[in-house]
Amino acid sequence: MSQPDPLQTVEQERSSDQPLVREVRPTFFERLFYYGLRHCQHGTLRLHYQNSGVERSIGDGSAHSGTIVVHDQRFFKHVVLYGEIGFGEAWFMGWWDSENLHSVLTWFVNNSQTMPGFSSARLKTIVINSLTFINRIGHLLRPNSKKQARDNIARHYDLSNSFFELMLDDSMTYSAGVFLQDNDSLAQAQFNKYRLLCQKLDLQPGDHLLEIGSGWGGMAMHAAYHFGCKVTTVTISKEQYHFARRRIEVAGLQDQIEIRLQDYRDIKGQYDKIVSIEMLEAVGHKYFPVFFRKCQELLNPDGLLALQCITFPDSDYRHYLQNVDFIQKHIFPGGELAATSAVLEAVKKTGDLVLQDLESIGQHYAKTLWLWQQRFQKNSSRIMQLGFDERFVRMWYYYLVYCEIGFAANYINTVQLLFAHPQNSRMHNFHSPNRSFAHV
Repeated sequence: MSQPDPLQTVEQERSSDQPLVREVRPTFFERLFYYGLRHCQHGTLRLHYQNSGVERSIGDGSAHSGTIVVHDQRFFKHVVLYGEIGFGEAWFMGWWDSENLHSVLTWFVNNSQTMPGFSSARLKTIVINSLTFINRIGHLLRPNSKKQARDNIARHYDLSNSFFELMLDDSMTYSAGVFLQDNDSLAQAQFNKYRLLCQKLDLQPGDHLLEIGSGWGGMAMHAAYHFGCKVTTVTISKEQYHFARRRIEVAGLQDQIEIRLQDYRDIKGQYDKIVSIEMLEAVGHKYFPVFFRKCQELLNPDGLLALQCITFPDSDYRHYLQNVDFIQKHIFPGGELAATSAVLEAVKKTGDLVLQDLESIGQHYAKTLWLWQQRFQKNSSRIMQLGFDERFVRMWYYYLVYCEIGFAANYINTVQLLFAHPQNSRMHNFHSPNRSFAHV
């Protein structure tokens, strides 16, 4: 289906009390921008030029999918040169805006495989996203070695505990919840998630649970309080360590929970159960074998390992690893998503653990992110009072919406995986916990 040239010069008739608006001659980068989007055939995106009043459309001419308001012509150059990352950067620099960022990003995700500047695109050109190598080099200089991992984690999780308190629920949980009922609150969804993982691990009083990646202490406290087990939990975030330690002491759980400021590579001992919730993204693909070799070393013969991790589609994973995206540059330095196939391959190469259960909860993450956005927007003025500027607020709002759309469109997913050694006697009576998810 052919579509009209968005750069064709036209005269738009306005009402009698409005002047006639003529298209201005497009710039070089403006032409390249539209050229790069010429294959997009899923919905229609409008661009409104704030200064001239001109409007242009991209797409198949079907239902309107969103409007970009261009405030600064530098928007086009930045997107052409830096692709997907440049698009997000132009947003938080205020060069474009939209009344409905969700709709705009949904249009881009739906058309992502035909956009040369998008990280998942199969179609590439030598011009669009031509300076992406600069961002790629920056990413490669932040490998998750022992030394660099601590800095990578600090740049995100040590921003401010007060900041995260304004966005997260009272449990201070920064991972996907599980919504069992349509009206589950964010706090209830996080409680459900913790309980589900504890049930999959068959936690019993007397078990010694190792948690790799403490967060702010939510999982450790849930396991100790509700299941009566002993917990050792490790983190390399100084802010999370001090915050979680205080929470544990206030709850009177310090005799059951030991929290350590320690890299997972330095853990010693043997544990009945191991859990890690969305920490694998901070490990990085290169270090997957190191991580799973350590888990196999630490787990008792009859032990169980439960992971919750964000995953990228297997079919596009190699391409993903060769690129860098907005989140890796601006939100999680050094971060890399896993693919289910990459996890299973690393497990196979480093020991004898066998996958026992896999469950997808990606749509629950979309709802979790939406609820985080509501709290973030409600508290945006208080966030700025903490010392964060408007650019930071716009960047983080973009990140939250960007991720929500990714999960809602099944562009990325979240899974819970359960592993055990062969001939594990605990697996004889294993069954995945009975539950019915809410429609999310």
